[in-house]
Amino acid sequence: MEELAVWFYNHTGTFQRNFQRNTLNTTLCQNTLYSTLVTMSDLFSVLVGTPLIAKLLWTAFHSKKTDVLNINLAIFHYLQYLLSLVDLCLVFYNVLKHLQMVRFLSVYVLIGGPMNLSFICLERYIAVIHPTFYPLLKKYRCREVCALSVWLLAVPPSLIKVLYAERDMYAAIDTVAYIVFGLLVITMVWSNVAILKALRTSGPVTDQLHPAKKRAFQTVGAISTLTLLCYIPVVILSNYRSIKRDESACLMVPATIFLVSVASMVHPIFYLAATGNLFSCPRPIK
Repeated sequence: MEELAVWFYNHTGTFQRNFQRNTLNTTLCQNTLYSTLVTMSDLFSVLVGTPLIAKLLWTAFHSKKTDVLNINLAIFHYLQYLLSLVDLCLVFYNVLKHLQMVRFLSVYVLIGGPMNLSFICLERYIAVIHPTFYPLLKKYRCREVCALSVWLLAVPPSLIKVLYAERDMYAAIDTVAYIVFGLLVITMVWSNVAILKALRTSGPVTDQLHPAKKRAFQTVGAISTLTLLCYIPVVILSNYRSIKRDESACLMVPATIFLVSVASMVHPIFYLAATGNLFSCPRPIK
């Protein structure tokens, strides 16, 4: 037992030294402006995002057909807000742990958020373009498989980036995250364009669009806006933090937290607005 304890102590000490060497200088991030900005970003996530996601979760659970993908998205982002609450405490008591949390969230959100949205987008694509195949999604549990794959592909790389504090490992994880993110963006853009073409050729201009197609168009529109305005700047800021190791890089941390929080809220807002539950008490969808 003593040998195991010594090994664990040495291993932990090596990890802490490697992390301190390969991350931002914590003294640069220990100032009032930084703490204030991070606090505001985390509070925004917790106070605005949590009730919004809770409402989405309630609506999805009580819909006529249980919306597995939106339930998964809500749970995924709910965990993100819980981690933001933990981060709010760490920024005052342990800046090193706070920066570790930021590293975890940067990969967790960059992979899991767009992946959730891509699966929702593909579901709408099948509903609009290939409606005869739509019932097969339920028969073969495709939604459940997609929901599970989000967790399997988002959480392990995030943990690896925190647990293995080597520069080469950081670069490898970031590269994988950016490649996956790029593929997901291509998937969303492709499905959006296909749905838009289908809607434009659905009939004469004066015809009323079918409610399902109208809802699909609103959903993919929200996803497109979210991807372009929120997630892509997160990639830019993450690269900036890895290149610059000065005080300006520290100020990119609260900006990143704020952007990923906004990104996680755009789709729930559009979804709740489309179902009529945004400004009303949650009610089952008919």
